[in-house]
Amino acid sequence: MTNVVIGLVVIALVIAIFWWLFIASEGVYLGPRVVRWLYDLYATRYDNIKQNDPEQDHAYIAHPLMTRLTQPDPMVLDVATGTGRLPLTLCSHSEFEGYVIGLDASEGMLKVAEKTILESGCEDMVTLMHRSAEHLLFADESFDVVTCLEALEFMPDPASQLAEICRVLRPGGLLLTTQRVRTRLYPGRIWDQASFRSHLEVNGIEQVMFIEWQYDYTLVWGRKTGQSEWIGPQMPEDIIIQA
Repeated sequence: MTNVVIGLVVIALVIAIFWWLFIASEGVYLGPRVVRWLYDLYATRYDNIKQNDPEQDHAYIAHPLMTRLTQPDPMVLDVATGTGRLPLTLCSHSEFEGYVIGLDASEGMLKVAEKTILESGCEDMVTLMHRSAEHLLFADESFDVVTCLEALEFMPDPASQLAEICRVLRPGGLLLTTQRVRTRLYPGRIWDQASFRSHLEVNGIEQVMFIEWQYDYTLVWGRKTGQSEWIGPQMPEDIIIQA
């Protein structure tokens, strides 16, 4: 009887560890290849799982972003664009006249994004790129807006990735990212608010604001210190600096 109990406990423990490594933490403790594999695996079901509300995205993302800009035609980079949530909500805004480059390390997610963007009719305003965020291909200060939603904690080195994101944002440009607020399943991966603010300030981001958003995430807004000329829509090949 004791051996049976021990066996059941071991099985339960193995199942719990498997659930934590592959489901709850989305493979982040197993390395970027596993993370990409999981996102490729779930790409076609991802939007059904997330159940994002377009009206909420307009109210909390697109509308606040547009009201923070001085012109309606920003050059935007969306890092870890996934199924194209940010490009879609921006292009659906009646005043948006800019251009969005969305990049992601998961080819499966990008295939879903491409299909959805084509169906929405905003393909002339969006370019999708199959790339990771580790070393962005773009020149310094190439974008009026850089966004990265629900992704930093899944990247191999969040601090380095954040530095890259800030590097390509022009002085005076707008940054929108997120902080995960449910941290129990992500030991050692999540910055508290003070640490997050410190990382942003080190990379020249000021006017930092944390705004309640979803159950798991807070929106983080900021601006890059300084001022520079408005960039406006550019084709990707005009700002790429390396293959």
